[in-house]
Amino acid sequence: MRRRWGAALVCACAMTVIGAGTASADVRDRPAWLTNTLLERVSDAGAQGLTVGEERLNTECPGYQSPGVAAAGCIVAPAGCTANFVFTDGASRYIGTARHCVDSIGQEVTMQVDTTTLATVGTVSHMTSGQGEPGNDWALVRIDPAVAAKWGVDPRVPVVGGPNGIFTGCDLQAVKYYGHGYGVLVAQGKPEFGVATNWYDDGYGWTGFGAPGDSGSPVLVADGRAAGNFTHLIVDIGQYPGSDHAGMRITRAMQQFGVSLVNADGSTTGAAGTNCS
Repeated sequence: MRRRWGAALVCACAMTVIGAGTASADVRDRPAWLTNTLLERVSDAGAQGLTVGEERLNTECPGYQSPGVAAAGCIVAPAGCTANFVFTDGASRYIGTARHCVDSIGQEVTMQVDTTTLATVGTVSHMTSGQGEPGNDWALVRIDPAVAAKWGVDPRVPVVGGPNGIFTGCDLQAVKYYGHGYGVLVAQGKPEFGVATNWYDDGYGWTGFGAPGDSGSPVLVADGRAAGNFTHLIVDIGQYPGSDHAGMRITRAMQQFGVSLVNADGSTTGAAGTNCS
């Protein structure tokens, strides 16, 4: 049985390595220009959203994303993160991210919806317990129907493709992901690739690359099946030998929240279990 995580890592947010045996997270702070007053204006604008200027969004949301509320879309508040997949429970649609990217149920989430526009796309409706650790770090945002009608909802992951169903196996897999993180000597907004060797029923680990702003990113295996999200950079790899990244498996999140995945072609895949412990 795998031991729970202690001080072996930090969620993918701030990218500040504290020392051996710790890790850093891939979340960025809300941009300084997005003041409380401006955020209120975005919220008050409703589905219409607020134009903030392409030069600002190119900095805070580097890289390509599909228009609308999109898989791998850029989240700017309450923290700088990346969305993952689109889900449905038959009545509502949701966009996922990491638990440590949000604060509480009912909190508004602001995303880029086109090259110059920010909009409050919905509110946090589900989240895992605690502050977020590998295997227990996922949140869902219920998409405002008015925002969906105005801007659309796109389940396709940019550049790397998918999702096409969910991965339920436990074997070594090449993985691919796309996030809006960036850092020194790193191209802004990019696809990334790696190899996942550690699979559990709740979390998984792989070797690859991540940067501030990538938290919550969608991770898929090579054939396009959704694997989970990207939540942590690992320095102490005792729990996940050979891996330097970790996330929560989509199978566990879907079972916990009672939702189905919306695939790239608009079809849905229901929850399924795994047997990797």
